[in-house]
Amino acid sequence: MMRVLIVERDRLHRDLIREWLEEGGVQAVCADDLAGAPAGIDAVLIDVASQQQAHAILLSWRRAYPHAAMVAASGRFSPRDMANDAMARRLGVTGILAKPFTRGDLWTALGLPAERATRPSATRR
Repeated sequence: MMRVLIVERDRLHRDLIREWLEEGGVQAVCADDLAGAPAGIDAVLIDVASQQQAHAILLSWRRAYPHAAMVAASGRFSPRDMANDAMARRLGVTGILAKPFTRGDLWTALGLPAERATRPSATRR
């Protein structure tokens, strides 16, 4: 089972992302900082305030999880940024999510099969 670490400041966003992942059969783990981060993570979804701050934030998480996929999410990114491979390479991430994003966008950024994103939810919000 894939394990995704969610590093998201906003509790509502964090809870929704966790729900989406778990409904799709992905184990979701949350941490506020590296001190509380567990081992055995396959992907890290990190909330960043801006591209300028992303480098420093992402560097410490990449060091902690060198083999995990890294996805940066921000309200400062545009939908166009999600398809910008050059920007992803500059930031050193495997995916970019512009907030607000959909469940399908999350699956694409994590490289998960799209059909897992469309499973019916037992609890819709």
